[in-house]
Amino acid sequence: PINCSTMSFFLNVLEDWNKFIYLYFWTLGFTEQIEVTGLFSKDCVLPCPFPRGSGEVIHWSKENKKVHTYYQQKDHLEEQDPHYRGRTHLFHEKISGGNASLKLSNLSMTDEGSYTCYVGTAQYRTEVKVLLHVLAPSSYALEYQKANTERRLKCFAFLTYPAPNISWEQGNVSIQETDREETRNGDLYSIRSDKDIVNTTDTYWCHIDFHHGVWTAEWRMMQGRNEISSCIAAEFHSWLQSQTKDSLSAVGQHGYGQCKRMLTSVLASFNGTAHSHQPRVQIDKTDFSLRLDHLTADDSGEYLCNISTPHGTKLIVSTLHVGELLLLPFQRMRAISSLLWQRSPSECLPSVALRILS
Repeated sequence: PINCSTMSFFLNVLEDWNKFIYLYFWTLGFTEQIEVTGLFSKDCVLPCPFPRGSGEVIHWSKENKKVHTYYQQKDHLEEQDPHYRGRTHLFHEKISGGNASLKLSNLSMTDEGSYTCYVGTAQYRTEVKVLLHVLAPSSYALEYQKANTERRLKCFAFLTYPAPNISWEQGNVSIQETDREETRNGDLYSIRSDKDIVNTTDTYWCHIDFHHGVWTAEWRMMQGRNEISSCIAAEFHSWLQSQTKDSLSAVGQHGYGQCKRMLTSVLASFNGTAHSHQPRVQIDKTDFSLRLDHLTADDSGEYLCNISTPHGTKLIVSTLHVGELLLLPFQRMRAISSLLWQRSPSECLPSVALRILS
């Protein structure tokens, strides 16, 4: 498929090779389609090269809908389908050079489909098929919440089309969701699926099935106390290498005594370069573990380690207990804290973060 952002360049090239393109389509018997991919709410150009001639008549259609009509050197949109009104544009200055391409503005998901461009001149008859795909700005996330002894996972699909299927597994067994919320923003869906954690010794998975793949999130809790091992980070590092070779970012939250409204602060970040946002913490760029210096009793709590890539998220909860006997022999301790989801699909960066939950 051709990306709309590069279409203008190719159209200029097509004008110079106009007759060759015409012979190409004639040889194929007009059965081949040009595939074009556009982004939701953006503009896109549907290409239509034709051999130069005089008295051009141009007619764009989609199935039985009239999209755009041009003849006698001007547009005739009296019978244009209302869905396309005010959103179509021919490049009039380029028509004489053999370019009948159509710019379609403010793409919607219903614009997807096969378009036909017919061009008639005094010398030739040309028909070009264009298959348009429209991509939604979809993003996905898994959120972990703890309130007293109650724990809940929330799996999100933001701005997707069509509505994806969200399913859950607990210990490799399919389970039903606890709650669900669905909203619409024009053509796009946003869905939140919740699942209560009833057994902290089990692993939970959220699967989001969309039309061109599956996004998977995993949650589990480390069994054991008084230690948050850097081996956990090494495990994430190995998984990350199999998912992507992009750079990492790391952020963190710290809060206690609040169940629903936790105090938030950034601990450290890594995006090609490691940054510490608090004086007592450093992130290791080799295994993404966090070093927490000069421990105090207030550092006790749950730490959530999460690495996210465009293909999925992994979260592990570990518990740190800091007492007098622990502080004396160990003035420096390596800990893993929590990872937050980076929701900008344009960046497509994996992320690591650290958080004390309480």
